[in-house]
Amino acid sequence: MASTMEHTVSYPFSVSRLWEILSSEQYWRDLLDAINSSHGQLDSFDVTGDTITVVMQQGVPAEKLPSVVTKVRPGDLEIPRRNTFTLAGDRITGEMTATVSGAPAKVNGAFVTSGDPASTRYTADVEVSVPFVGGKIEKAIIDQLVELLDAEQEQTVAWEAAHRSPS
Repeated sequence: MASTMEHTVSYPFSVSRLWEILSSEQYWRDLLDAINSSHGQLDSFDVTGDTITVVMQQGVPAEKLPSVVTKVRPGDLEIPRRNTFTLAGDRITGEMTATVSGAPAKVNGAFVTSGDPASTRYTADVEVSVPFVGGKIEKAIIDQLVELLDAEQEQTVAWEAAHRSPS
């Protein structure tokens, strides 16, 4: 049985400005370097019309993982991740998927960004197919995911400020 995550982050700028940021390949490279430099890698980036698809690798060092996770899957976690964003009027909708290499864990989620200033509401199901401890590992993954989403929001705000056009 999967565990559910709900999380919201806010930005001090509009949905259209967030779309400009998400549409920049350099933003994604900088984001991965800032929050996941030892494990992050951009595998592909594509903008087609009103859709952005980002495929990346992320990771969590073993020393940052709870023991319940490292007992089942020793070592650093490598996490292939795919995000798809679609601009629809004054909203961005999207989907995110992630797995853990070598482990029976997956994340399937959706998000909606709206408002001015913008805020993004994430929902996701996290499923770990390990008898007896799967629920505990799902909780650990959700904790890591919330931490990651918060770090991405903070880095996005910093990136936007550093790349803002002078008025």
